[in-house]
Amino acid sequence: MSVPRVRKRASLCDRDPSDPFRQAVELAQRGRMILEISLADLEAAEAAVGLFHPTAWHFRNARDEARRAWDRLRAQYGAGPLEVAQQELPLTYLTVDGRSGRAPFVFIPIMGHTYRAERVEGTALAPIQWRLTRLHPPLEDGPYYVCRLRDGSSQCDCAEWTFEIAESATPHAVCKHLAALSALGWL
Repeated sequence: MSVPRVRKRASLCDRDPSDPFRQAVELAQRGRMILEISLADLEAAEAAVGLFHPTAWHFRNARDEARRAWDRLRAQYGAGPLEVAQQELPLTYLTVDGRSGRAPFVFIPIMGHTYRAERVEGTALAPIQWRLTRLHPPLEDGPYYVCRLRDGSSQCDCAEWTFEIAESATPHAVCKHLAALSALGWL
């Protein structure tokens, strides 16, 4: 009796950009990032200028439009497939221009949440470093710092990596933050 061969599923990053599943995942990730960015913008505007200031009204309308767009995606694809899409490695990121003289803001999806990714100046020991700050809801113990060490290994200071992966005997294990930055080719 022959043993059936199990084909490993190709990574979404390796699929053709015209692949319908890849396009749906990318659309879901972008939609979720836009919704979470609009929520964070509204919270910041209300805290800075008050609930009834025209700026707060502008961001409230932007949040409402983002919610309507997310609801249209749910109606088109269904809630289940959108949840599955959020668990995939990031296929996309959003760049928002910063204020004059500041670097643009870069946002990436990680397991259904939007993180602001900031490149941090490296050191001799860790030449590639990133700061990841979750937008909505913000983390009490964040931001996280992710780095590629000079020897080629990578580290993160999240609880998953610190308490589970770093202590395990599994070589080259990564947390969701390391996996996301690696999938984008940033580590």
